[in-house]
Amino acid sequence: MPSWSSSRRGELVACLLACLAGAAAVAAEASKTAATGSLTASPNPIKVCDGSGLGTTTLSWTSKGTTAVEVHVGKPDGKLFAQSGARGSEATGNWVTGGMVFYLQDVSDKRPLTPENTLGTVTARLTTEGCR
Repeated sequence: MPSWSSSRRGELVACLLACLAGAAAVAAEASKTAATGSLTASPNPIKVCDGSGLGTTTLSWTSKGTTAVEVHVGKPDGKLFAQSGARGSEATGNWVTGGMVFYLQDVSDKRPLTPENTLGTVTARLTTEGCR
């Protein structure tokens, strides 16, 4: 075993601790990006026969690696539609328009409503097919 001075041993211990702290930070950052999810709308397309251009659908979502999610309308930090644990489902009112985008956001540990925390999106489509 080499005979290192106490100051050299202290430097080595400090270096080792810094390396371990760096590895822990990398692992923590990796766990932030490990979340996955999906968001669906049913029906989609939404049949609209009254000429209003507005429809109703049910949004359903699942996620892994999360403790809390939210569904927002229009953009990641848009109007809050729903919030839940890892999975959920909720019907909209008769206000959904064609092209409206819904965003499933990971808000675990108070994560911000940013594109980086978007787990999935779904775009609502409207149709008059089958209307009389």
